[in-house]
Amino acid sequence: MVISIAICAVNIIKLFCKWTSTPFVNVIDSVPTPIWAVPFPTVVICPHLHVKLSSFNVTKLSGLEMFYASLVCPRMANKRRTMEHRLDQNQLNQLLRFLVKGSPSCTDIVKTCNWPTQHNNKWHTENCCDMFQPIFTNYGLCFAFNSLPLNGMTNSTLAWQKSFNPQSAAKSLLWGLDIGYPKTFPPDVNMQPLRVMASGEANGLGLELFLNTSEHQYACDGNSLGFTVLISSPADHVYTSTVLRIPMDRMTTIEVSPITYKTDSSLRSLAPYQRQCSFQNERRLEHYEYYTDSNCQHDLLVKEARRMCNCVLFNWPRVSLQESVCSTDEDFQCITNVNGKVEEQLIYAYYADSEERREQREQSKSCHPSCNDVIYSSQVFYSDLIRDYGDGTPHWGIPGQSEVTQINVHFYEDFFLGQHRHAQYDDYYFAGAIGGLLSLFLGFSIISVAELVYFVILRPAYTILKEMYYQRNK
Repeated sequence: MVISIAICAVNIIKLFCKWTSTPFVNVIDSVPTPIWAVPFPTVVICPHLHVKLSSFNVTKLSGLEMFYASLVCPRMANKRRTMEHRLDQNQLNQLLRFLVKGSPSCTDIVKTCNWPTQHNNKWHTENCCDMFQPIFTNYGLCFAFNSLPLNGMTNSTLAWQKSFNPQSAAKSLLWGLDIGYPKTFPPDVNMQPLRVMASGEANGLGLELFLNTSEHQYACDGNSLGFTVLISSPADHVYTSTVLRIPMDRMTTIEVSPITYKTDSSLRSLAPYQRQCSFQNERRLEHYEYYTDSNCQHDLLVKEARRMCNCVLFNWPRVSLQESVCSTDEDFQCITNVNGKVEEQLIYAYYADSEERREQREQSKSCHPSCNDVIYSSQVFYSDLIRDYGDGTPHWGIPGQSEVTQINVHFYEDFFLGQHRHAQYDDYYFAGAIGGLLSLFLGFSIISVAELVYFVILRPAYTILKEMYYQRNK
């Protein structure tokens, strides 16, 4: 009897430890999800032409303009110019005007387009840029397709975004990472963020891009010629996106496969550090509307840079146009130190939240993933374009050799299997598991509870009361 009780107690303790240390499991969905239930990815086009020759000849620049060019020109990255003093407000405005004027506009690079829900599978040369928003990235001024209002940033960044995109405006959405799209059928394909009903090239984004080689400057861009394409979720910022290099004179096909992560609402009772993820209403970010791990990391980086260096990089979101932009040698050295410090801080935070060192606390310092999220993996295929020099086929003009490229971004399949995070032991399962161990080792059951109550409480009480009754009657 003692051995059975000991073995039963050890197994119950192990079960309880497993329940507390691993409260959830990840499983593959048993039912496939249609692609119209998830957004089409955000596609960001960044030309390898950062300063046009017709706007500024970088070899003849000096002073402030040379510093402005060094911020975006890859060729000048190893010899970045710095200023002796911080830029004042007038110089900050000059910086934005320089970047916007020197960079190619959307109409300069996007010549024809095809989006099936608007163009009925016909290529159009007009109003293509109505689908794109300017956005600053690590690659300079780029243009984002299917980006959220304000590029997924909070309203506090509206003034900064209007400085390079006057059409920027805040707008509420019916979609969210936790709630998804409204449960209506047929789906509204014009609802932001945009989505498609089927896979395949005919149901994807098609673009014909132009890069004027006469505007290319070796002193700025080196030998690089082409485009950088960033693929990301609409809720994610584009500073850490999937990067693809698009060459000229090629047809580039990008097949995208979504991966969704969902979490049962029953896990909301657990702290974020226990379930290793955060719901949208649990942690608000200063610069980004939606919580994701990459948004959290970059939001933390910007806040630490503002706190330690009292400045931010020119392409980072700013909550005020009066905020200082890093421009001195000390500033850039400070930003480098902040990068290392934030990475170290996150590593220690993840370690503190790990299974081996998990400590109970009110709020986690880690940037855990979003409990409900969608990410995209991609495969890239290339084929040659047959185009002779001076071919006047395009309706928009006569491009030269190595000035045109085409891309098509589409979903690979109509359905996919997502991943689901749910409780490993709910209350009923946990009670059943403990009851099973008690039954196995001790023959315990609900009837045993009734017998214990009867023999331990009721029967002794009845016997005592009966004896008291007999004693009174005597």
